[in-house]
Amino acid sequence: MPLLLGRRHLLRAGLGAAALPALRGLAFAEQPGAPLLVLVNLRGGMDGLHALSPADDANFVDQRAENLRNPTGGRQAGLRLDASSAVDFRAHREAAPLAEIWRDRRMAIWPAAGVPQATRSHFEAQAMMGLGQGLRAEHGGSTGWLAAWAAGAAPTGASVAALSAQGRLAPELMGGRHGIAVASLAEGLAPPGGAFGDAMLEALYRGGHGPAAQAGQEALAGLRGIDRLLPRDVEGRPLAYTPAGGADYGPGREFGRALAVVAQTAKLNPALIAATVDLGGWDTHEGQPGRFADRMRVLARGLGAFDADMAGLPRRWTVLVASEFGRRLRSNRSNGTDHGRAGVILAFGQGFGLGRHFGAWPGLAPDALDEGVDLRVATDYREVFRTVIADLAPAAPPPFARS
Repeated sequence: MPLLLGRRHLLRAGLGAAALPALRGLAFAEQPGAPLLVLVNLRGGMDGLHALSPADDANFVDQRAENLRNPTGGRQAGLRLDASSAVDFRAHREAAPLAEIWRDRRMAIWPAAGVPQATRSHFEAQAMMGLGQGLRAEHGGSTGWLAAWAAGAAPTGASVAALSAQGRLAPELMGGRHGIAVASLAEGLAPPGGAFGDAMLEALYRGGHGPAAQAGQEALAGLRGIDRLLPRDVEGRPLAYTPAGGADYGPGREFGRALAVVAQTAKLNPALIAATVDLGGWDTHEGQPGRFADRMRVLARGLGAFDADMAGLPRRWTVLVASEFGRRLRSNRSNGTDHGRAGVILAFGQGFGLGRHFGAWPGLAPDALDEGVDLRVATDYREVFRTVIADLAPAAPPPFARS
């Protein structure tokens, strides 16, 4: 279970499980050069063909209304990426900050990636991507792939921090000893009740010897360690976080605030090696144009701010962005798109060695489609994740078992 470290959360419900978070004293100096992976989950099934359109593909143009495409001209024109000599790929007009990172040669894109098993269920696809298909047998079906990777990537004897920047632990971090959920750092992470509350929790777990007591002791040490590092004013109140590089998380709204928590924690704690942030709202069965533009604006502005803010971090970091599946090629009668198969996965970062890589594209010809209706999965998402992480941390064990 997660340790929730939100502004008004105590150590909720989590201290009684062996799989509780542990930061073991937060020995931050142990890994000064640890690489950082930030996984962004686009919950709901983002329409990859709207995020990145093959604008001059005749089959695409025939199957979709113009306001569900990124055309080559007009008011809805997409941003040309020059990603392929055969197809004119256009990013959504609201994705300008991401297009700029691509042009800066610090981004890789897989335009037709996804889970290998055919499913249009959010629950099933998210479960596959959370646990990692091929990981179930090895880890008993309950350990998130990122939790397993973070544990294996940690140097012997070093503290590891894995952060879910929201009020609950992301599925990818479930089952590990190192996952914490931090919704905000604005009011610090000291337990409610001040010194009295802290003393009560200390007394509760000090004399225990079982896994719950050990987890409680380690969780308290982690909470204190992070809270102690927060800069404060003369009255002891945490100072507001000031991003670097002129970054403005405001246009990214709730997503931007979560990314700011990741950035601030990464700067305070050089041992942070994994973090997750969710952005929902992509299940666009109807009224897609306006809803999609809003989500894309939030996504791109948030990631653009994070990229600027993290530019001075003295270690490598990578952001990996994925959704559980894409949407159908043909738009529906409600001016939306229904659950499909392949979608877009992208990655970018600092010290990124895969710059301007563009993955396999199966095309949208009728005989190339999955079941005659969907963009086919050309690249297993696990292979994408393995490639990205091998670039970020080549000395660490790769995630997922090959099957």
